[in-house]
Amino acid sequence: MRPFDARTRSGRESGALSGLDRLIGVDEPALDAGLDGLVPPVPLKIQVQTATRCNAACAMCPYPEVAGAPDFTHGQMSDALYDRLLTQLAGRPVERFSPFLMNEPLLDKRLESLVGRARTALPGTTLGLFTNGSALTPARAEALAGAGLDELCVSVHGFDPTTYGEVMAGLSLERVLDHLRAIVGLHRAGTLGGLTLQIITGDTPALSHSAAAAPDWLAPYVVLKGFSNERVVSGSPSASADASRTPDGARPLCQRPFVKLYVLSDGDCVMCNCDWRRRVNLGNIGRTDLDTIWQGAAYRALRRLHVRRAFEAAHPCHGCDYPWVVDE
Repeated sequence: MRPFDARTRSGRESGALSGLDRLIGVDEPALDAGLDGLVPPVPLKIQVQTATRCNAACAMCPYPEVAGAPDFTHGQMSDALYDRLLTQLAGRPVERFSPFLMNEPLLDKRLESLVGRARTALPGTTLGLFTNGSALTPARAEALAGAGLDELCVSVHGFDPTTYGEVMAGLSLERVLDHLRAIVGLHRAGTLGGLTLQIITGDTPALSHSAAAAPDWLAPYVVLKGFSNERVVSGSPSASADASRTPDGARPLCQRPFVKLYVLSDGDCVMCNCDWRRRVNLGNIGRTDLDTIWQGAAYRALRRLHVRRAFEAAHPCHGCDYPWVVDE
């Protein structure tokens, strides 16, 4: 598991994952029985794409190529579908709920309302959000905090205009920093309540060097995060082939199919945030209830593949580097 993601790992997640390696090499009935005993009855972490659009063309992200393809259709999750999902989750031990996925969530004007409805349905669940910050005004930060958001992560990849422009094409560093200065002021004054604020920057040599130049008022909030090779996994033709190389030896286990659910705006459930081309569809929450999807044949088959580490070359997980970057 990547160090940044390990910060959200709970005892329940660790317990679910700790026994999976013991299932390597067992026969199919024993594998299925073992998974039944280890996989939580409900996803511990859920990401939801309330709308599909993004306003950036970040260098590490497949969005520009995927969203520009002729077969891609933009859309917005209906209120009825969103509420259907929340109704199925209410009263259940979901640990994290995040209304963002393969998009810029603040482009959805309903976001504050959506966060508020999640807060009502899931009072004990951590609500988190990642944004590129372009539409994050101080007023919206206050509104999100007031709606019940627990964690706000703002991606700022580069703290000088040149580096930022090379990575986060289409956005204005000056605009983002102007807003963040005011938001940091609100946070320090306690106006945002218990909201956790983090400024996320990529853990690469160039970006780490740029992070050292972050303004003094922002530096305490900066957290480094490694990039996944999402463009390689998505099949982006301009992605470097070198990025798909993985070390020799036994493949570490990816925790995502065992504890996480990813829901697109049309209700389709994909296997993770790297499956931009939607090649592995696990069900649709508008047509099937969540429990049936989570415990269904498609998820079971995916989990078996992960335990076996038996991916064909065409499978999105085959060249993914996510499991290789683990805690020291």
